[in-house]
Amino acid sequence: MIATPTFPDLSALVVDESLYIRRIVRDMLMRVGIKRVLEAPDGAEALGALAESKPDLTIIDWDLAILSGEEFIRLARTPSTSPSPTVPIILMLGQPRRNVVDRAISLGVNEVIAKPFSPKTLWSRLDEVINRPRPFSQVKSLLRPVPRVAPAGSSN
Repeated sequence: MIATPTFPDLSALVVDESLYIRRIVRDMLMRVGIKRVLEAPDGAEALGALAESKPDLTIIDWDLAILSGEEFIRLARTPSTSPSPTVPIILMLGQPRRNVVDRAISLGVNEVIAKPFSPKTLWSRLDEVINRPRPFSQVKSLLRPVPRVAPAGSSN
């Protein structure tokens, strides 16, 4: 059995309209040592938390009121409007349609996970953004993670 990973000394911002989902994600994060977890019910509050607390990573839902996940990501990845344009962003999707995933990637999310997801799924995405961070490049006004390169010999 694979041991539970640990990511101590990190802070996270969890953004979802559902208090229940935020608490589940908080519990998953705490189980891997992330004790400082901020929560926001919408993108506007999340943007304020990003500016005020500068969390080490953000886990956000796409479908949010007031300021959508899409709008939050755009503002968070624009250096002129963001206090932390390279913060890792993990996007949660209730309905992971291809066009939404492609749009999110073009805006600069680091990872995408489909709801519902297991702790192991979340932990694997945390491992990617924390232990294998990708460099960022500027595309128009947005900072985006450089796409992963497939290992030599693999086929798509």
